[in-house]
Amino acid sequence: MTRYKGLAALMLLAGLSGCTSFSAIPESFSIYDIGPQGNTPVPVAVPLVGIDVVAPSWLSSSAMQYRLVPQHPLERRAYTNSRWAGMPSEMVRIVVGRVIEAQPATNGSGCRLRVDVDEFIQRFDAVDASVALIELRASLLAPRTDAVMASQTFAVEVPAPTADAAGGVVAMRAGVNQLAVDAGRWLAALEAPGAGAESFRARCSR
Repeated sequence: MTRYKGLAALMLLAGLSGCTSFSAIPESFSIYDIGPQGNTPVPVAVPLVGIDVVAPSWLSSSAMQYRLVPQHPLERRAYTNSRWAGMPSEMVRIVVGRVIEAQPATNGSGCRLRVDVDEFIQRFDAVDASVALIELRASLLAPRTDAVMASQTFAVEVPAPTADAAGGVVAMRAGVNQLAVDAGRWLAALEAPGAGAESFRARCSR
């Protein structure tokens, strides 16, 4: 009986050793961030009181995730020796906040911009070819009620210059910046002539 218990314990340890956590950090690793891009801000007439960026649980860590489509299309994996400086939602929030130049809210009123990060991964379509795949959902929320006044989805695929973590970072930086600009232009278009019967600026200033 003792022999069988020992064997079972060894099998359990072997199984656990094969599991890795997205949040587990090795002793030696590289830290990357999105970094400032230097783009000209996009002016937005809609007054905003804040920008909230959220992500699902599997994107709520500093792990740099990738997918090997030819070999393991259903698996999400993480680089062992490379990490983001923060969660994807935090980095997206900084870039979006820098790019979107909204009107300040007055009298304590104003809309909120909610951005959902649905995907943030480096996808390998071949051993030597990958893209940064980023998918966002932007929603303009009404003052006090948080009712959705307008929404739009955004997605981008940016080829990575090299088939490794560093190449993925370069592509991710370009992709996040492009989507931030796209979101800003979308908000600006909401206030364009003929965009709607009632001004979004007026609705966000109630």
